[in-house]
Amino acid sequence: MIRIEKLCKNYAQKKALDNLYLSISGSSIFGLLGPNGAGKTTLISILNGLTPFDSGEVLVFGMPLSSHLLEIRRRCSLIPQSLAFYDNLSVIENLNFFAGVQKIKGLEKQKNINYAIEINRLGDMLKQKAGTLSGGQKRRLNIAIGLLNNPDILFFDEPTVGIDPQSRNEILATIQAFKEDNKAVIYTSHYMPEIEKICDQVAIINAGKIIKQGDISSMLATDGQQISIELYETDAALLKACCSAFPVLSISGPTTLTLPAESEALLGELLALFTSKPIKIKQINYATTNLESVFINLTSTEK
Repeated sequence: MIRIEKLCKNYAQKKALDNLYLSISGSSIFGLLGPNGAGKTTLISILNGLTPFDSGEVLVFGMPLSSHLLEIRRRCSLIPQSLAFYDNLSVIENLNFFAGVQKIKGLEKQKNINYAIEINRLGDMLKQKAGTLSGGQKRRLNIAIGLLNNPDILFFDEPTVGIDPQSRNEILATIQAFKEDNKAVIYTSHYMPEIEKICDQVAIINAGKIIKQGDISSMLATDGQQISIELYETDAALLKACCSAFPVLSISGPTTLTLPAESEALLGELLALFTSKPIKIKQINYATTNLESVFINLTSTEK
């Protein structure tokens, strides 16, 4: 459904996207992860025709984005993190207004509005002013507005920010239902449990490149189990120098180290080295790798 090759985008002297490759299939929920400044926003903006790109190839529905932008945009929808509706209008007035903005009329308009209302469970609040809705209800209205063109691809940017756990679960259940309706979802979030719960595939972007892509189960299985070593605050240069003798050891944060479980034989060696240096260990944990630890290991600037 989406295929990207050698995509480049520069802002002045900075490379936002650097020969990026990415492939996303239809009827799936695809998680896009990356630290701040990694290129996520630029990529989403390009795919929605909001930002031009410098070079490369972007195909959506098999069509080049550069020459079929309007046709592609009619089949896509971007649901932003910020709420995009009018507080003083009722729920149904907002839906009718935004359908009109998109020039959706007649039976198609009514069908699309009914679908947006049903899947977001807005039926009991159609006459209620949008500004009086709860945080979770406002998010659901935001999603409903994004469904008015009956898109084949939906882009979600942090859709659960600032809402309670129950509302979050309701929204995640709604997003999961889109796959059953043969829609593709591209989902960005900093909340890793959400990604693990709903996404079929994940791509991790860093410094403008995709550094890992695959289904979550195989991604975690590849990384297996790990030993996490928590330290008391210590000198970063000294820690890096000591760890350089252990290539399999990752510095995941200022006071966190990770070691693959199969390298347990090295643990005693490592502890002996730390004992001879002013590096104090707080605790050692054995745990199954989760998506967050994979993400930290891959995007950490200190290896």
